[in-house]
Amino acid sequence: MKRLDAKGRRILIIPDLHAPFEHPDAFKFLSAVKEKYLKDDSLIINLGDEIDGNQISFHDKDPDMPFSPCTEMEKAIESIQELQDIFPEMHLCTSNHGSLVYRRQKAAGLPRHVIKSYQDILGTPKWHWHDEILVETKMGPIYLCHGKTSSTGKLVKEMGVYGSIQGHYHGKQQIVWLSSALQTRFDAFGGALINVQSKAFAYGKNHLPKPLLGCILISKIGYPRIIRMITNKDDRWIWELP
Repeated sequence: MKRLDAKGRRILIIPDLHAPFEHPDAFKFLSAVKEKYLKDDSLIINLGDEIDGNQISFHDKDPDMPFSPCTEMEKAIESIQELQDIFPEMHLCTSNHGSLVYRRQKAAGLPRHVIKSYQDILGTPKWHWHDEILVETKMGPIYLCHGKTSSTGKLVKEMGVYGSIQGHYHGKQQIVWLSSALQTRFDAFGGALINVQSKAFAYGKNHLPKPLLGCILISKIGYPRIIRMITNKDDRWIWELP
């Protein structure tokens, strides 16, 4: 588990992007969030699924997808480079989509050392991936991972921390506070920043919970809030922040 000291620092939590199938305004939105809310010493954490890997996944492929595996990776790298221009340094949670290259490597029976690191693949030397992250804040420790349970309140109770934040569940974007005689704590889900119209997410078109767009901001004392990406009828960001 990676431990990070964020006492007195703001933290931006970026949910699932699934590049190159991120929302067309995702990076403009994140740039605006950075300009309005963040300082130079802010900590940036990505909840995982930063890239999608649709064409190398273990699931059935949509024959109408316009990308080959090579083209998809090239376009994903272009998106990641744009994000790196905004956030040169970042900590990321390992994830089911983000780790597809290594999952494929294992399935093929290849030793790990024959595959490049994601820093080399994506060209992000100051990005670092971790299975779990524990952030120390003035209000207590916050546990972050890509996604372990969709049950509200379960993860924070099991970890015994002040707060927990997960990605993975695109249709959940919430902060729920729980209080006992001894402690008040929160359990949060980050939503996503995906392009819902992409064929990459056709599997979810009949799901009742639809993806919720935005990110989570942690204040200097450790208080969380959701920054929604509000969109219009055409599913484009309205260029305003709450």
